[in-house]
Amino acid sequence: METKKIICIICPQGCEVTVCGDKSSRTVESIKGFGCKRGKTYAENEFFAPVRILTSSVKTINKQVPLVAVRTSKPIPKELLFAGMEEIKRLVVDKVNSGDVIVPNFLGTGADLIASGSVE
Repeated sequence: METKKIICIICPQGCEVTVCGDKSSRTVESIKGFGCKRGKTYAENEFFAPVRILTSSVKTINKQVPLVAVRTSKPIPKELLFAGMEEIKRLVVDKVNSGDVIVPNFLGTGADLIASGSVE
């Protein structure tokens, strides 16, 4: 059994939620401190499989605009963030528009790496 304290980031209230459970069997024995249903769901998900949207910048070949902002289209597992940054370091793009897919199925997560900015 493992106990973890999680600060909920769903709303500005920032509840400190304590989750006690077994990660291997994906069972929660107790959960305390949440202020709403969304906070409870967030804490459970954070306990078993934390995910984050990865945001960064990719190099361009345009000397006037040397970087363009990118992000994943949906959250990816937190443990893949450093691997994702290593992959992003190797990328160089030419012309992109905001919303263009730079890398489909980024790191095999099902999330696309998409441009958040444009380069002409």
